[in-house]
Amino acid sequence: MKTRTLLISLALAALLGAGVWLSMNRTKAPASAAAAPAGTGRAAPVADPTLEFSTTDLLVLAPGSIGRSIPITGTLRPAQQTLVRAKVAGELRDMPIREGMTVRAGQLLARIDTTEFEWRVKEREAQLRGAQAQVDQAARTLANQQQLFEKGFISQSALDNARSGSDVALGARDAAIAQLTMARKALTDTAVLAPISGVVAERFAQPGEKVSPDNRILSIVDLSRMEIEAPVPASEISAVRTGQPVSLMVEGVDAAQTGHILRISPSTSAGTRSIPVYISLDNRQAGLRAGLFAQGALQLESRAGVLLVPSAAVREAGGRAFVYAIENDRLVEKVIVAGLRDEAARAANGSTGIVEVTQGLQAGDRIVALNLGALRQGSPVRIKDMAAPRTANAGGPITDPTQARPAQPR
Repeated sequence: MKTRTLLISLALAALLGAGVWLSMNRTKAPASAAAAPAGTGRAAPVADPTLEFSTTDLLVLAPGSIGRSIPITGTLRPAQQTLVRAKVAGELRDMPIREGMTVRAGQLLARIDTTEFEWRVKEREAQLRGAQAQVDQAARTLANQQQLFEKGFISQSALDNARSGSDVALGARDAAIAQLTMARKALTDTAVLAPISGVVAERFAQPGEKVSPDNRILSIVDLSRMEIEAPVPASEISAVRTGQPVSLMVEGVDAAQTGHILRISPSTSAGTRSIPVYISLDNRQAGLRAGLFAQGALQLESRAGVLLVPSAAVREAGGRAFVYAIENDRLVEKVIVAGLRDEAARAANGSTGIVEVTQGLQAGDRIVALNLGALRQGSPVRIKDMAAPRTANAGGPITDPTQARPAQPR
């Protein structure tokens, strides 16, 4: 029995040793296989990832036009406006004009009570008649004295006194004429007339009120021509000329408005160091109102037949500007020299701003039109949807109106 047990134990030990030997040989085999390339000094090849772009992510360059402009903001105000004031004192009567009514130059706006002024005119007329009678009497006296002097009946002194009396009478008559003229003018000034044609903006006095000279009665604005005062940086004022067009959008008005530089201030504004310019807007259709806010752009310079790229496509690193282009189905960096920039222009891919390229690119080059993050030069490129790539043109950097979808590098 003991011998049989011993034989079974030896058999089990032999089987266990064979299992351990097989397990160790299987572990060494992969390790040896992995160590073999390392022993040769060559690394296993790594697949180069391919970048996939859509045609909406790319731009084929073509000549276009660009302009340099500065933003313009300001508030509309009438080119002509005036305050109608009382010229004489009295009670205000007959005032049918209200706010918003259109008036013509010379139209009667109101009338001040004329009773006192009419009687004053009559008084001055009576004084003038009395002064004229004194003149006639002094003239007859002088004529008689002249005859008596010639006959030797009176002295030279008596003749001089007669002449002096005549001169005094003439002076009194002239003073009476002046006083009558002033009284008549005051009577005329009781009629309050419109100095300009326009629209009544505000009424400051009511019928029945007692007004004094220079009291405000009405304000009138001429809306046929509007003006905007807008600041321009002193560094840009050398490019501004009278007559330059300005494109404006006015709040509450759907259509764009075109104005022109009317005047340029000769000095800078205190504090801002900017120079005010005055922009004129034709408003004969009365679509604009005083006080509306306007904003737009003043184009200082324009160029045609140049290469344009979206601002989002331009990268800057290490003191150089470049764009990513596609050549031979590979991604390459193209160092460029930028010219004019128009940050107000909107590209068809939804980005804002375009840049002129003076060196580094040529018409027909295909570039990445968006900022898709860090890309690696030399990466292979695959393009989906190969139909109709976008091109730059004179109306903007991109002609295809399709909104761009950022590519996902693979």
